[in-house]
Amino acid sequence: MKTRFFTIYFLLLSIVVSSQKESTDLDLVDDFLTIEYPKNKPGAVILVAKEGNILFEKAYGLASLKPKRKLKKDMVFQIASITKQFVSAAILTLVEERKMSLKDTIQKYVPYYPSKKHPITIHHLLSQTSGIPEYFILEDDELHLLAKEHTPKELINYYKDVPLKFIPGEQWEYSNSNYPLLGAAIEKVTGMTLKEYLDQHFFEPLKMSSTGLGYPQDVKKNRIPTGYDHKNGMLFPGPKIVGSAMYAAGGMVSTTNDLFLWNRALRNHTNVSKFVIEALTTEKTLNSGKKTGYGYGFFIKDIKGSPTIQHSGNLYGFTSTALYLPEEDVFVALLTNTKYDRTDEIANYVASLLINKPLKILNSKEMSNALLKEYIGTYEMKNKDIERSFEIKLYENNLLLFDPKTPESTALLKTSEEKDVLLLKVANASFKFIRDEKNQIIGFKAAQNEDVFMFKKIK
Repeated sequence: MKTRFFTIYFLLLSIVVSSQKESTDLDLVDDFLTIEYPKNKPGAVILVAKEGNILFEKAYGLASLKPKRKLKKDMVFQIASITKQFVSAAILTLVEERKMSLKDTIQKYVPYYPSKKHPITIHHLLSQTSGIPEYFILEDDELHLLAKEHTPKELINYYKDVPLKFIPGEQWEYSNSNYPLLGAAIEKVTGMTLKEYLDQHFFEPLKMSSTGLGYPQDVKKNRIPTGYDHKNGMLFPGPKIVGSAMYAAGGMVSTTNDLFLWNRALRNHTNVSKFVIEALTTEKTLNSGKKTGYGYGFFIKDIKGSPTIQHSGNLYGFTSTALYLPEEDVFVALLTNTKYDRTDEIANYVASLLINKPLKILNSKEMSNALLKEYIGTYEMKNKDIERSFEIKLYENNLLLFDPKTPESTALLKTSEEKDVLLLKVANASFKFIRDEKNQIIGFKAAQNEDVFMFKKIK
């Protein structure tokens, strides 16, 4: 009897200690986000869950500057490329129903997309290995196109005649161009619009009432935050965006709570089959057998050895990340109403605390502007086969990698635990900066997978 008492006592004690640890970690999260998203600037909504229970959910900052509105937990954000996992799930559902095959070429369903020298399959499109270049390249004077309703065919017409960058399956390169083709294929097979299919098969059954391709009709304007961008040190509202303009590549909106419902559906196989979930979250390989770090609509990564399934999105005033650790059953959703926010880095930091593998991160006030400025400059690489140049710019305490030839591909560089190393996570690349004897940066070594490139600082 006494032994049983002590067993129960120590079990209860361990639960209390564990609860106190999580509470302390969440206090750290709250403190960090309070500094990161001050009350007088655009902000963020975060949801943190473990083992199916919401541990932390809070809004920070403003939904709009003029008029001044506070962000609230139930606000509906543009989630950009997180859209891709839902489109992937729809394709895989149709594959499981034998209405499509991953080996089918896209022309079977989208005949107005011309055949290329090498066949492009549904698998190539889902896995970002098709070789189709990026399509939605907009200059400042073209942003009005985001408010224009598009048919799938009109979107695909922007890039249907562009040559492939590589043989499908030979390389991995993220491209939004893949997903309008998949959306059009779903519409051809089902006889429904993509919006109708997603609503009927996922959002309505899962009670994701604030999620849709474009804003659902019953979402009131006071639940929609304004998205913001920076220009010359000033904040200004981003352009109006309609769901059909970004379509299957990034036209969806949602809330942190709806994304949590989706996470639970994937975890518990609710309205989504085991076949679909495994196909979504299994890392794919190239023709050579080399791993890509991507499934279908999900990046496959890890936090200090703990596997993660995640995706982020960035779109003209909004940035988002949804991150899941299947072994620890930890989920983090972070939605912000600022372009080029570091949601991916913050979500990984928050998750790392919950699994007791804390990552290092500096809040915006702690980040040294002087140190970041050292990396600013133009860098050039020249050899027999390749000639490239990049600019690194400082943008509201964030470093951006800018390609003058393709300004639409500007990406966020993130700090790492290693000195003078920045990470380009969208391309799974790292930049190791090189200093001279006077401690001045003279270039960087860019490493991506097994490839290494040397860049010299020219100005």
